[in-house]
Amino acid sequence: MGGDRRRSTSSSSSSEEDGDADWRAAIDSVAATTTFGKTTAKVHSSATATNGESITHPFQEDEIDTIQPRKLKHYQIKGLKTLEDILDKTLDIVRDIDDASQEDTPSMNGGGVRLFRRAPPGIVFDHTDELQKPRKKPRIRPGKELEENSKEFKNQIKSIAVDGMDILAASKNACQKSLARLESREAAAKAAAKREEERVAALKKIRGERWLPAVARDMQSRLQRR
Repeated sequence: MGGDRRRSTSSSSSSEEDGDADWRAAIDSVAATTTFGKTTAKVHSSATATNGESITHPFQEDEIDTIQPRKLKHYQIKGLKTLEDILDKTLDIVRDIDDASQEDTPSMNGGGVRLFRRAPPGIVFDHTDELQKPRKKPRIRPGKELEENSKEFKNQIKSIAVDGMDILAASKNACQKSLARLESREAAAKAAAKREEERVAALKKIRGERWLPAVARDMQSRLQRR
């Protein structure tokens, strides 16, 4: 009898634990479904099949309306408050904007972009140099007509036009002049060197070949004695 009672108590306790586990699993599943918003519930509430018929989700509209979003935490509420304070201080919401104020904004901003009303211009565009149109109509005076065979017409064309053969001839003349100057300089240098050699040879003949070195030694010795 005692063994039967123990078995019955153990079986009853195990059945109660199984019931508690099932109950907790059901609660967890309901809590998981509540984390999603109304949008996901509405999306999954109805779907269309391939043949065009609609398939309804077992969730009803009353159940969807009863689902509430997750509550915000303390740090999220604090962050929202700080954002609201910043926006209230920096942004000015205006419903209607006059055309006159829109026209005045680029002149006030200096042609730039102003993020806020009291903020300095963040982006300043470069001032483009616009082409100034002539204010007065130009006076075009008729020019003097010249005949093609006249001397004046030919002189004007010569002063403007350039002939390639003339350029080649001028370059050849300049080249010949530069060569003649170079040859004359080389000839003058050779003549000066030849004259110096002749002068030294004449001195050697008159005073002897050893005269110049001997005089140099004598002068050096005298300077050292002093």
